[in-house]
Amino acid sequence: MIGMRAHDLEYGDIAVLSEKLAQFDKHTIQLALFKSVTNLGLKDGAFSPGLARKIKQALDKNNISISVLGCYINPVCPDKQERQIQVNRFKEHIKYAKFLGADMIGTETGSVNLDGSFHEKNRSEENYQDFLSVMRELAEYARDLGVCIGIEAVSIFTIHSPQTMKRMLDDLNMPNIFVIFDPVNYLDDSNYKNQREIFQTAFDLYGDRIAVVHLKDFTVENGALKYALPTEGELDYAFLVKLLNDKKPYIPLLLEEVKEKDLNRITERIKEVFGR
Repeated sequence: MIGMRAHDLEYGDIAVLSEKLAQFDKHTIQLALFKSVTNLGLKDGAFSPGLARKIKQALDKNNISISVLGCYINPVCPDKQERQIQVNRFKEHIKYAKFLGADMIGTETGSVNLDGSFHEKNRSEENYQDFLSVMRELAEYARDLGVCIGIEAVSIFTIHSPQTMKRMLDDLNMPNIFVIFDPVNYLDDSNYKNQREIFQTAFDLYGDRIAVVHLKDFTVENGALKYALPTEGELDYAFLVKLLNDKKPYIPLLLEEVKEKDLNRITERIKEVFGR
C-alpha cells in the first residue's frame, strides 16, 4: 500500500485532511498529531480516549489507517528537563495509540545537540547507553500496554547505521520494537556510492523487524547530499524494490517530502517502480 506522511498535506482540520487523503487514494499514513491536527487544541496532557476516537472516526470515514503514529522526540536531549517533557509526550502517545488504531509509534534516536545537528558524541558509547536507558523505559511502558514502537535510523543521530540498529535491537531484546526503514537516512557524502551494500546489510541483519518504509530520494551537489522527491534522484530504487519484493511484500510505503502539487505524479511513478 502506498501512503504518505499526513503533514505533507497542509490541512490542520482532521476531517478535511482525511477527505484530501482519500481524494489522493492515500489510505495509510504516518500521523504526527501536533503537525497534522491543529484544530482540536492538542497539547501535552490534553489527550483522552474521546479525543482519540474523534480523530479515528474522521480517518475511518475514509478508510484510512495509521501505519505510524509519529512522535519524534530527542531521547538524548542534553536538557534533562526538556528531555523528560518529550519522554512524557511519547508515553502519552503510547497510552492512546490503541484508541487511534495505530500500528506503532515512531521516533528517531536524537542528537546531543539541541538543534538536532550532528555532534561527534552522538557516536560515543556514553551517548548510546544514555539512549538505550531511555528507550528501554519507553519500550517496557509500551509493551505493558500492548503497543509497538518503530525506530528510524538517521546518519547523524545515535542510531545511524545497520550495525548500530542491530545492536540496539539485540540489546533491547523486546518483541514490540520494530524498524522504520528510510534508506536515504543511512546515506551521507562518504557512503552513498555503497548504498546497495548498506541496504543489503540492513535486510540481512534485521529484515524481519522492518515494518514500514519511508520513500524519498537524494541528489549530490558539491559533495553534499540533498533530499529529492521519490524516484527523482540517485537512490537505487531497482535494488530497493528487489529487496522488498523478496523480503517484505505488501509492506506500507510512505511517501516523504511530497507536497500536494507533486503527489499524483510521484504516486504514479512509485506504482510503476514497485508494480503496485
